[in-house]
Amino acid sequence: MKSRNLHKNILISSILCFGSLTGLAGAAVYFDPTLMNNWIGPAILGAPPAIGLIFYLIARSWTKETVPSQDVEKAVEPEEKETTITPETAPPPDKSDDFNHQITKSPNHQIPLAPEIAIVQTLGLLQREGRLIDFLQEDIEPYDDAQIGAAVREVHRGCKAALKEVFGLSPVLKAAEGSQVEIEEDFDPTRIKLIGNIQGNPPFKGTLRHCGWKFTEVHLPEWTAKEKTDVLAPAEVEIS
Repeated sequence: MKSRNLHKNILISSILCFGSLTGLAGAAVYFDPTLMNNWIGPAILGAPPAIGLIFYLIARSWTKETVPSQDVEKAVEPEEKETTITPETAPPPDKSDDFNHQITKSPNHQIPLAPEIAIVQTLGLLQREGRLIDFLQEDIEPYDDAQIGAAVREVHRGCKAALKEVFGLSPVLKAAEGSQVEIEEDFDPTRIKLIGNIQGNPPFKGTLRHCGWKFTEVHLPEWTAKEKTDVLAPAEVEIS
């Protein structure tokens, strides 16, 4: 019944929409008969009905595929509710879910951290320890290289300490940069990015330009704010 009503609505909508377009095209040809002297006039008159027919056939075939699947889901829904899962029939736990949960929680508390909270905490830590946001937002064009170098040294020291406090880091490829490495046939493209003159299929041999980085552990502190906040670092006001 729902399928028939849907087909009816699609047909009526197609007739009204593309019929109106055909009427407008006919009016244009009526007021300017010279359009029929070339291909423009027949194209204007023939395009709306043709497009309308194609639209109706596509929409009708789509409803044939979607409506039965919905009916099947409704038919089996009560049976799924009555199914009882016992320890013997329960599926094994998904280790990937445990891994994702471990990444997004504090190691000392079983409180999941939302992705935006983790971003706020990390950027706030880099700003607090290394003034990273201050440095990146500063216009360094007026300063000479010596002044910039002195500032970068402080930013580097603070940000390195902040990363060491929160993340355990390890190189993706444990080899010296500039050394020759061999890329296996089944390498993971998310871990190794190929650059340069790439021809054919792996295995490849090439020069390691960057070792890459991966995290081995995350130590984000517990989120103590009661409400969401967009503050990465609070403004500081000295009272005299």
